[in-house]
Amino acid sequence: MPAHEIDPEDPLELTGAVLPTTEDLDEPMAAAFVEEFFQLGLGPDDILGLFRNPQYLGPHRVWRLKGDERIRELIADTLAPWLNATPVPSP
Repeated sequence: MPAHEIDPEDPLELTGAVLPTTEDLDEPMAAAFVEEFFQLGLGPDDILGLFRNPQYLGPHRVWRLKGDERIRELIADTLAPWLNATPVPSP
């Protein structure tokens, strides 16, 4: 129970929102999570661990629906442009 009432005008108040979605948006949403976690410095195995973690509601929902193998494929496909990129040589 919160110690005080939530102030919707307080920009520092931590709040959450549930948004309706459909199954056809699951994989694009999951790919966005993969990109975000990768850009935060996590590797493919760490990202898979987040999908398995029930505290990450969105990714975990997709993992439950699609299964481990499909999430592994999605991670590999989503990260391929970064992991296979040719580095730009320095001048």
